[in-house]
Amino acid sequence: MGNCVLRVIHIVDKFMEVFSALILGGMTLFIFAQVLARYVFKSPLAWSEEGARFMFIWMTFIAGYVGARKGQHIGVELIQNLFPESIKAGMKVLCDLISIGFFILVLFYCCAQWDKLSAQTSPALKIPMAFVYLGMMLGCFGMAASYFLHIFEVLKKKRGEEAS
Repeated sequence: MGNCVLRVIHIVDKFMEVFSALILGGMTLFIFAQVLARYVFKSPLAWSEEGARFMFIWMTFIAGYVGARKGQHIGVELIQNLFPESIKAGMKVLCDLISIGFFILVLFYCCAQWDKLSAQTSPALKIPMAFVYLGMMLGCFGMAASYFLHIFEVLKKKRGEEAS
């Protein structure tokens, strides 16, 4: 891959890391405000719990992208480790293809429901539910792209080993 593409990917990775951390910070503030309002002022906030929940959804999928890019998603490698290196590469590609299929399926169904989600608003914040699902869509797109890049890297490494 060209240096320009790698630079863009690196910028996107850093942005998503920072964005995920900012969402976590916002979530913490919302929950702190709710606890303070409920127990100190005896007047709970109607919007903070819903806002924190929506931020949690966004953070889950954005951080999922970050984890996929860093290769930190949980996996069972017991069976993979029983095989020689030549077969391991194929198994990694197969697992990545299955993951890509899953994320594309989630994206497809989110897009199919987009009109309904745009019309429905959340009870407390009154924001379209499509906004909440947008975080899921961005995260799934990012994770699918990440696994695609991983396949590219595995195949590139395999070609390099065969050439030498």
